[in-house]
Amino acid sequence: ALDAAAAGAQSARAQARAAAAQLDLLLAGTRPEEIQAARQQAEQAREAVRLARAQRENAFVYAPLDGIVKTKIVEAGETVTAGTPLAVVLDMRRPWLRVFIPETRYGQVRIGDRAEVTVDSFPGDVFVGAVSEIASEAEFTPKNVQSQEERVKLVFGVKIDLRGSDGRLKPGMPADAVIRTAAKRRLTAQSP
Repeated sequence: ALDAAAAGAQSARAQARAAAAQLDLLLAGTRPEEIQAARQQAEQAREAVRLARAQRENAFVYAPLDGIVKTKIVEAGETVTAGTPLAVVLDMRRPWLRVFIPETRYGQVRIGDRAEVTVDSFPGDVFVGAVSEIASEAEFTPKNVQSQEERVKLVFGVKIDLRGSDGRLKPGMPADAVIRTAAKRRLTAQSP
């Protein structure tokens, strides 16, 4: 698409130069209607150049944020329509963690509850966050939980927004979280 846009722009520029040269010849001694026709051709050629430039600019794709590409949905050369997602981009400025809590503890967790998160990659470091979402319906424990006994339990997903990770936390890192509930209880949860 980019090569086609560049070729279109080059062709449009050549047409604009030819129309301008034709206009110069006509201005040197022709009838008013020929001059007007040449002006219209020159304007059409300039418009073609503007259109080709716009098409070339539209051939580039820009992400709405700086981040890391998690999933590439389409491949180079595929035709897509406006609004079609091309990739999933992770915003690394605001890391978060998805953990699962048992159904029996669902009523104890609230939005805003403080969470302390640890990861194996940084032993001894505690990352502080807060509960930002609690799933409204239960689900079975995700498949990547190790034992069959654990996979058949109903759990609720909880999202914890983390602060102050300084870019050290990466997608997919296993983590443990301790959620400090309003009842002053500690609820331990694990990411899948």
